Amino acid sequence: MKTSHNPIQFDLFAPILTDFQLRDQREIMERPFFSLAKTPRFTPIEYVGADGVSFVKVEPGPSGMPTIWDADILIWAASQLTRLKNQKVNHIPRTLRFVPHELLISIHRDTGGAQYERLRNSLQRLKTATVTTNVRSAKTTKKHVFSWIESWKDEVNNQTALSNGMEITVSDWFYEGVLMDGAVLTINPEYFTLKGGRERWLYRVCRKHAGGAGAAGFSINFSTLFDKSGAEGTFRRFKYEILKIVQLNNLPDLTLSVENREGPDPLLHFKFREKQKSLSITTSASQSIDPATIMLIGSKFPGLDPTSLQPAFDTWLQTQKKPQNYSSAFFNYCRAYHENNNP
Repeated sequence: MKTSHNPIQFDLFAPILTDFQLRDQREIMERPFFSLAKTPRFTPIEYVGADGVSFVKVEPGPSGMPTIWDADILIWAASQLTRLKNQKVNHIPRTLRFVPHELLISIHRDTGGAQYERLRNSLQRLKTATVTTNVRSAKTTKKHVFSWIESWKDEVNNQTALSNGMEITVSDWFYEGVLMDGAVLTINPEYFTLKGGRERWLYRVCRKHAGGAGAAGFSINFSTLFDKSGAEGTFRRFKYEILKIVQLNNLPDLTLSVENREGPDPLLHFKFREKQKSLSITTSASQSIDPATIMLIGSKFPGLDPTSLQPAFDTWLQTQKKPQNYSSAFFNYCRAYHENNNP
């Protein structure tokens, strides 16, 4: 394979399929670190917690504030770091190497050319914005100043102008926060299907608080939510938008309701949905895998039996966008399975 000068060595390919659990970092979930709008935001976010001491300040870079959609990359990174921690890997790196196609699939994005450019733009916003916070040291004068991503690289083939692979080095603050015991929560992959910035933000806040609230759930004032959102605009507009989300009530895993709806500062109540019995899935007949792919799997992943994995692959495939090349998608599945079971 021809590559540009100083090619990236891909030693940590991203698993993208069934064994890849999504994780989010608790401290990030409930505080206003990101813009909720799709239009560029250049106004800093300044937040002070209810204790009057803890604070978050986010200053945008030249291309604007990182958005809640840019944060998908950090969810992916937190998931990767947690996977390595759970596999008891020694010396977990801050630098993660990946093929852009696999990252995009993991966060439920299309993989066309426009998405690759949007990925680069997201990385640049995460690199150039400056975060100042004391959320881990509110009892002292210590504060942290960082960018989400310390650096990022993109290896582009000089002949095709296509990306052969990328790498990101996450900040110390983010890295340490993910690897602390109890610092991450699992999130539902359906999170990535939420279209609105406020929906995505509200899911993360509710998921964080509901995690330890028990069956009764948790309630929080709209005014407190408004402060935690860092959203631009008026409280009145914010209240209207949240009430619309409650009316739809389609956040993954969560049930929303409102108390004191007509008052000046209603309460949002949320709790986990009662789990329904899952229905069995009938898989469709397996497609054929071309012989060259079977041979490649045998040479790359010795001991792996493709025929035993194909039924699980077909079941998973029913929840995904139909791949353009079945054999190629199955090879990626086998690679992810091999990586997860052979750390």
